[in-house]
Amino acid sequence: MTTCTAPLPLLAVTAAQLSLSEDVLAGVPKDDLQGPPFVSELLPKTHKSDKQLAHLPVEIQESILDHLFGVRGSTASSASDSSPALRGWSNVLRHPRRRQLSNLALVSQTWRQLIQERLYRHVKIKGTRLELNQCAKWFFLHLHLKSYVRHVEVWVPVWEKKAGTPPSYSAAQLSTQRIQTRTIITTVVNATTTSFEETNNISLVYQLASHNATLEEIFQTVQNLFPEACILTLEGGHCKKPPMIQHFRAQSHILPHLPVIESVRTLVLKGAWNIMRDPSHFHTIATSFPNVREWHCTYAKPKSKGYLTIARVLPNIPHTLTHINLSLEGFYCKEAASPNMWRKIYPQTHICLELAKIAPQLEALTYTGRICASFFSHACRTAEQMRPGSKLKTLDLVVKNCCRPKSVFNDGTGITNLAFIKSFEALVTSGVRSLGTLVDLTSLRIRFIDLDSTCPLLNPYFQLKDQKCTGLWNEEILTVLTEHRPATAYVELADGLSTAGLDKDGHLIEATFPRRRPLSIKASSYAQIADVGQL
Repeated sequence: MTTCTAPLPLLAVTAAQLSLSEDVLAGVPKDDLQGPPFVSELLPKTHKSDKQLAHLPVEIQESILDHLFGVRGSTASSASDSSPALRGWSNVLRHPRRRQLSNLALVSQTWRQLIQERLYRHVKIKGTRLELNQCAKWFFLHLHLKSYVRHVEVWVPVWEKKAGTPPSYSAAQLSTQRIQTRTIITTVVNATTTSFEETNNISLVYQLASHNATLEEIFQTVQNLFPEACILTLEGGHCKKPPMIQHFRAQSHILPHLPVIESVRTLVLKGAWNIMRDPSHFHTIATSFPNVREWHCTYAKPKSKGYLTIARVLPNIPHTLTHINLSLEGFYCKEAASPNMWRKIYPQTHICLELAKIAPQLEALTYTGRICASFFSHACRTAEQMRPGSKLKTLDLVVKNCCRPKSVFNDGTGITNLAFIKSFEALVTSGVRSLGTLVDLTSLRIRFIDLDSTCPLLNPYFQLKDQKCTGLWNEEILTVLTEHRPATAYVELADGLSTAGLDKDGHLIEATFPRRRPLSIKASSYAQIADVGQL
């Protein structure tokens, strides 16, 4: 990291700040005073103003900076306050033009502090020992910057450049070789192997990283440098058969412990398979954050062992957690049938039952993966045994598929798969029925996302917010909703797909697709566009 020492742009300096007297200006040729209109207008004509930018109240100056940077995201606000889904912390505290706007720190001493607070709220560090040492050196040389940091993001690389010197090229060959270099490097990374063939064009090849820092070193750096950090993001990366990030540098016979970071309230694990592969790994990490309230966990690729790990972790999550975001399958597309990796673990390991055990004790839960109606029924049973009752206020489910018996091989997804639509319909019905027990649940969203769908606007969904419902409905759902939430009603009741149809070859007529997502879709309407084999 470096500080910007570029000269201040002319736009940031006004004539009032220069405090030029009329006698000085009179001695300057008029041609030299000519400039853009907005600069000429700032030059004093009859009298000099004593008002300067620094004289403005700090609140007004912060409003000016908010206009340039965007309003600062609060690290204290919870997800349930504003959105049905948990907040994504990737860019909330980070501005895309931070380098360009860093020049504004030279305007005044007040702006220097205000802008540095914004620039250093979110720091991103490469998770190697060398980069951690450079980071420590920078902040120890600039101690006043340490207290500005609120979000620390550490990304641990999967690849590193293999030792070797690239061949030299003439200037005439350079442009051609750059194109070839991009192709070769892309091939190498996609190959996901540790050894590569040398080529006649370039010797820049990659191997699995060997200089990465351990979690112990990363946590120790955060503990020493950033006493005010309340969000920690660990990016584990992804490749085929990746190595796991080491937790400790040296193995000890005594049970080791990671450094404790009491200030962190939000923990984000990206590429979680490279960070934890066993419940004991999660326990080791969780003990370092005694005050954590929000946990995000994302898997880069669907894994059966990922489901097994999370299913074993959930019963032992810290009691301090109130917000959880789990994404076990992030590829938003339909599937012809459930993969073999799911059939290996289901129903022996049923993730829905484990989620149901912890959902009532949370305030907000966001989940992406496989789920079925049993989640809501078991969550109600858990809530009935709790005193004073369920705390769940916000629930957001992104359905990859619905759990179905092993004997069912036609368990694919999509808007034309009538069996999936019926399973999704049962999930929504069970969710509406749970509103009678989960009395604090005021925001509920259930949706299926298929970006490759012929018409993504017809993907089934259900949403409850502000006592108004939209999405999938049927007569049973309306009856259950009236029984358990009489003050809640649908915005409108329509077929949604009434204009859809099939051509003579049995394909969907694209001209009849809606141009916006319907506010309501009757479940029986999907039979109009179902595959012939589904009817």
